[in-house]
Amino acid sequence: MNEIEHFIPGEVREQEIPLKRYLQPFPANVVSRYVATCTSPGDLVLDPLAQRGTLLVEAAAQGRRGIATSFNPVNSLLVHGLLTLPSPQEIDSATTRLGDSLKRGVPLREHIQRLYASTCARCLQPATPQYFLWNGEDDRPVEKYCQCSYCGADGRFPVEDADLKVLDTIERQGVHYWYLLERLAQPHEPERKLAEELLELYTPRNLSALTDLSMKIETLFADSPLQAALQLILVHCLDTCSKLGASPLPRPTALRLHPPSRFVERNVWHAFEEAYQQVRRLSPPPEVTVSPDLEHLVSEGSGNGIVMNEPLRQVAAALPPASVSLVIAAPAPYYRPSWTLSYLWSGWLWGREKAALLKPLLRRKTMGWSWYRKRLCAALKTVHRPLRPQGRMVFILERADLTHITNLILAAVGAAFKLDRILYQPEDIHPVKQPMRGAGGAYRLTFTRDDGAGQRPEELSPDPLAAALQEGALRAARELLTERGEALHFSWLHSAIHQRWSRDDLLRQALALEKEVAAADFLEEQLASALHEALMEGVLELLPDDPDEENGLSLWWLRSRGYPHRPLGDRLEQAVCEALREGKDLTHRALTDSIYSRFPGIFTPGPGLVEACIRSYARDDSTSTWHLRPEDEATTLARERVEVLSLLVQMGHRLEYQVSAAEKRVQELLTTAERASRTRLPKGMDVAWKEEGTVCHLFAFRQSTALGDVLSDRGQRASEGRRYILVPDRRLDLLRFRLESELLLRRALADGEWQFIKLSHLTVLTARKSLDRHDLGQVVGLEPLIERPEVQLPLFPPSGFDDHGKR
Repeated sequence: MNEIEHFIPGEVREQEIPLKRYLQPFPANVVSRYVATCTSPGDLVLDPLAQRGTLLVEAAAQGRRGIATSFNPVNSLLVHGLLTLPSPQEIDSATTRLGDSLKRGVPLREHIQRLYASTCARCLQPATPQYFLWNGEDDRPVEKYCQCSYCGADGRFPVEDADLKVLDTIERQGVHYWYLLERLAQPHEPERKLAEELLELYTPRNLSALTDLSMKIETLFADSPLQAALQLILVHCLDTCSKLGASPLPRPTALRLHPPSRFVERNVWHAFEEAYQQVRRLSPPPEVTVSPDLEHLVSEGSGNGIVMNEPLRQVAAALPPASVSLVIAAPAPYYRPSWTLSYLWSGWLWGREKAALLKPLLRRKTMGWSWYRKRLCAALKTVHRPLRPQGRMVFILERADLTHITNLILAAVGAAFKLDRILYQPEDIHPVKQPMRGAGGAYRLTFTRDDGAGQRPEELSPDPLAAALQEGALRAARELLTERGEALHFSWLHSAIHQRWSRDDLLRQALALEKEVAAADFLEEQLASALHEALMEGVLELLPDDPDEENGLSLWWLRSRGYPHRPLGDRLEQAVCEALREGKDLTHRALTDSIYSRFPGIFTPGPGLVEACIRSYARDDSTSTWHLRPEDEATTLARERVEVLSLLVQMGHRLEYQVSAAEKRVQELLTTAERASRTRLPKGMDVAWKEEGTVCHLFAFRQSTALGDVLSDRGQRASEGRRYILVPDRRLDLLRFRLESELLLRRALADGEWQFIKLSHLTVLTARKSLDRHDLGQVVGLEPLIERPEVQLPLFPPSGFDDHGKR
């Protein structure tokens, strides 16, 4: 069975679906590749922590069968409902029927709208606000938002006495309140008080309206396939119509959910119509045929997917041994409010039996990441039975921090899985400012069964293990920095170190000492100790991302190392050229994958670099395929090089310098005396301008941004005259990107006092009829004076140099 060794960027084009803000991204293109690579047609794949139906869709499209399971009834509704959506016409019919159903002698939609009845503040005609703004301390609305159909008034207006009188007609704890409370918990249950608190997340008016909707859906559409679609719409309203709906999400550790001091009370029917339109725009995937039960899917081949609302241990126990080829998931981080709200909404929609599935998550006052890891570990242990011996478990995360990743790794290793591969790419080119703090990003974690994990290593004790962990950490960090040739922030080191620890079986050994030491803390201590000692001994150093910030040390590098000869950015740019020359009519996805496949494991390119290189070298045509730009074809590049170096030689002569050139094809432009001198130029330089035997100006023409050959030579000193790198304008965007994202590149250019000249400006300068030595200063820099005509040009050369460029 094959495996994926390189990072696959997620093409996250998420649909607007209910509760999206609580869900983890699960990019379809990444899931599809892992299914295609790690399984064969007819195989069974499992998403044990399902929040979306992505796996079932991608598995069905490739002739596999998929299982999506979650203990959370709300998540199961999302997956099942989106996979089995009726047609838009059927959704229209269902919502019309629901709105037309009678409530107290009037259609339900009219009954709900009357709860929000008001008047336009401008023309005093009847108007129904879309929402009210409440001041929680006063326990009353203070403003309303209206769009008047009579006078066209649109905006927020003060609440009037008549608006408050409408509120007074609604009981604070009426029949709807007690109905919901009984669906959540009985009086003797410990969750009763929590249920009371949760119902306070809704105003009495919204509580009444939402309950009327849920009761009508339950009675009118019992046992109908339309019920799930209407519940999808309703669960979105349960989220957006609470007092938390328009507020930022609560903090992950929030034990109790309290309304903010100011909140929005949405008009429930308006919110329902908005959610209805959102769901109506979605469509079920045609490939997925949902099986009626697990036995039909596994044994009889009826359908190609199933959604289950069961604890993972029960699903795993029901599956035949060694029946699953791939387990793939996007595990959510520790986020207690999501479980609390799911408990509320599960009881609201289905009653106490469904809500009970979430009660174990509510009865602990202290939870945290340690609890999260242990609970996930216990669940993953049950996967061993149905997973094939050579099967894989893959976690795909688009936005994760180090705490989340560390606990996922330890949970899986504790469940007798081995970390085979960790692929990481940060989400931002700008690093964090603390040297031991990670930067969030996308991860691909691949695990296999560790059949030897049940045995404790002999004579295992903390001290020798600590020494081995520190040695492994330092070796991994040095190899990573050396091989990438980049200064990196801590998350890169964290990934490489955990990969090394897993390869050396040190993670399993640390977890075997769990009774003696807290494994997570123990590992963190050894990692920190290894890096601290490396700093003290002069093996590694910390560099500031911004030289002007004294306390901005954030990037790790090898002490006393200069600019590397072939940093990763240089190699990547070359790989993009090669991929474009080798492949014809490449789609963007094929081109991107071809490039990433050349940089497996620790060589995963940083964010945005691949795209920046593609934009610099490739063009797309009307068929959405990509080709190498004509100006970057080999013959064109060779001709351009000769032309540019010839311009430099001719310009040097016009300015009355003696000229040396390394390129044989332009040496015929030199004078007899210049050719006879055979001056050897410094490494990587193409043309030199001299006066009286002293170098005044040195030029390197580069048709790429790969500068390792000139910047890595530490023997060149600034006293050799001014040094310039001449670049074609088509490389400027890529150059700016690399300057922004690569500290070592910026530092090497500054240390060597290198300056850039754009090729277009040099061409303009050489076309002038008259030219003097001061004119060169007009075109120096990425934002030269020639682009700023309003700036007064200097009458004298920059400080430190004379008219001839001498110090």
